[in-house]
Amino acid sequence: MAQKFSDFVFKEEKEQPYKLLILSHDDPHDPNETGPMIRKIAKGMGLECHLAEFSGMYMEPVGEDGFNVYSFPVGEDGKAELPTMKADAEYDKPFKISPKDTLVMARGMGSTVKTGNTSWWVAVENLETKGYTVINSTKCHDICSDKWYNQVVFQRNDFNTPSTVLVRHGEGAEDAAKRLGNKFPLILKTSTGSRGVGVMWIESLKSLHSVVQLLFREDEYVDIILQEYVPTKYDVRVIIVAGEIIGAMKRPVISDDFRSNVSQGSEPEIHELTELEASEALRAAQAVDGTIVGVDFIPAKDREKDKPYMIEVNSTPGLMGIEAVFKDAASKPLIKDKGRSITKEILTTFLDRTKWRT
Repeated sequence: MAQKFSDFVFKEEKEQPYKLLILSHDDPHDPNETGPMIRKIAKGMGLECHLAEFSGMYMEPVGEDGFNVYSFPVGEDGKAELPTMKADAEYDKPFKISPKDTLVMARGMGSTVKTGNTSWWVAVENLETKGYTVINSTKCHDICSDKWYNQVVFQRNDFNTPSTVLVRHGEGAEDAAKRLGNKFPLILKTSTGSRGVGVMWIESLKSLHSVVQLLFREDEYVDIILQEYVPTKYDVRVIIVAGEIIGAMKRPVISDDFRSNVSQGSEPEIHELTELEASEALRAAQAVDGTIVGVDFIPAKDREKDKPYMIEVNSTPGLMGIEAVFKDAASKPLIKDKGRSITKEILTTFLDRTKWRT
């Protein structure tokens, strides 16, 4: 059986190199910004790193458990050079991987998500069965890419979350609102979606009926959740790596909006967690089998004594926002975390905590 990356311990005194394979996808609604940044920082650390585009990517066996990975070229902006009707495209030189020296970081897979092929999930799951260490696991991706699945896991593990119900059919709006006590406004979310897209503010039963009917007309198999609105001025994103908190940022609610996503215009800042917030965030990462994740929550009024409202865990957290927050802190001398590169620390922490090193 192939030896897992996380279990492997070097016996030689001389330090050995390892490889990082990043599997990702550039989507018009979710641009691939974090992948190229990780590649750049990893190479700056002296790591052999390859960024592959899921679309068109394939692997050929080499030896007992190795593979040659073929991908179309991915530019510095994260966009892949894909073939079109008018122009062909050539694959990059193959990248050879082995479970003994290659860490695989999968960012976005086509299983429970709408944008992607199921074959992408199968490729990653196949690497897992071959003994590769994959960040994050297919189990983690499955939970985190489905907001209802994530909610069920939270409920199963006794987290404090906003009251949430599933809208079960096109005419189920009234029943769903009733189960939440008809306490408008409510928050409606499609079960899949990112960057704040698919999250809607619902002020009345009439508007809820209209939105639900429209969504089911466009996709009769859409999963929709309805959620209690928890008033807040900000929410918090915590980056966790191998059971360790790397950093946290607060994301203020956008003016004239109710969302706090950085991609929607929120301007985040460093957040200092209470002990209770930290322990709940770590517990959430563990509940979804997360190795490198972003945990999102709304703080309680009494942050020291009451559990935060857990919103979701992201298995492919965008790092552009929190990276900028900590780097910008270099201009603020009173902040102890000034000038940190969160991305570099993520890679370093994972290696240290799992006993892998360059």
